[in-house]
Amino acid sequence: MTPGDDAGGRPSGLSRRRLLAGIGGVGVIGTASGLGTGAYLSNREAFTGNAFGAGEVGLTVDGEPTSGTVAVGPFRVDRTTFDERPRPETFEVGASANPVRVWLATRCPGGDRLGDALEVEVVVNGESVTGGYRPLAAVERDLATGIRIDDGCLDPDEGPIVVEVAPYLPAGSPDVGGEATDLTFRLYAEQCRHVSEGQANAPGSNPFAEVVCEEFAEECPACLELGKADDIEAALAVGDALRLAGAGSYEIEITEVETKDDGEAVGVAFALRGPDGTAGPAVCAVEIKGGQGTERHELDPPVTETGEVLFAPQNPDKGQRYGISHIVVFVCAGEDRLSDERSGDASDHESVDGDTAEENGDEKPENGDEKPENGSTKGN
Repeated sequence: MTPGDDAGGRPSGLSRRRLLAGIGGVGVIGTASGLGTGAYLSNREAFTGNAFGAGEVGLTVDGEPTSGTVAVGPFRVDRTTFDERPRPETFEVGASANPVRVWLATRCPGGDRLGDALEVEVVVNGESVTGGYRPLAAVERDLATGIRIDDGCLDPDEGPIVVEVAPYLPAGSPDVGGEATDLTFRLYAEQCRHVSEGQANAPGSNPFAEVVCEEFAEECPACLELGKADDIEAALAVGDALRLAGAGSYEIEITEVETKDDGEAVGVAFALRGPDGTAGPAVCAVEIKGGQGTERHELDPPVTETGEVLFAPQNPDKGQRYGISHIVVFVCAGEDRLSDERSGDASDHESVDGDTAEENGDEKPENGDEKPENGSTKGN
């Protein structure tokens, strides 16, 4: 598609939702010299200059010495499908003088809505350092503490380190039109000379290791029901995807399972996924039904992945958990935004009217909703 083309071929509403994402700010920032480089003695004592002993320490970005911010953008990002996502932006990191070790980090997230909606993958020399596409805010938080990106010292006579930044705004993402965000990388180098590989990999050697990002309170105007995973089989396995009734294309992907001795699932951890497997909106609460009761789990701050296992209610007579019969997922969203989350673009989602599963008659009678305590045997 052509972004912003109003000739009838664009997804509905894209002309109003075009985004100027200042992802582009590849900021090469130095902590010792102000030029993205640093020289160290063998005891890792920092020098303020860019030279020490027998040689100079220096980095280049796209062949030019680092001297502040190197712009890769800004560029426009439209809501689109995964197959039509933009091509990655690329920059190359080289050594300008002597062999160096190189660390890469990001600045901490700024707490903006676009940073939560936008998906980003960062690839270094062909290997993803983000585990695929993830929300920009999550990527910034993880990479703020830095990673080493050279393979046993970067030599000036060898090829540069290639960094790719791939942004993607999912078609089913919230409306964040008119907002902007940025992704700034920080590079740090030290001479390989005078510092052994063992010292370079020792605890505390990462110059960004002590960075602590501020925790932003998730904006949660209302914690509203998104949908329900119903008729859950006793046997659940990591990787299972359960569609949420009444929530369009949204589903939960099981990341961890706790079971009884007979294999019946009593607790799960999961990630909320939207169209094309992208991260869903922030989950603020989860209700898990088992037996005649429901266990409600409040997630504060809201997250797209629960991380920890959430359990069904306890069976007081048997001293163990009931098997899971259904899971209801609640997300942070206003009424209008929730309706958009559920329906999205007609080409990518089921068409629903925004009613809850219970209002559509999808709730099972209470007296028929209890799972047998013996359940069914879970296959391994």
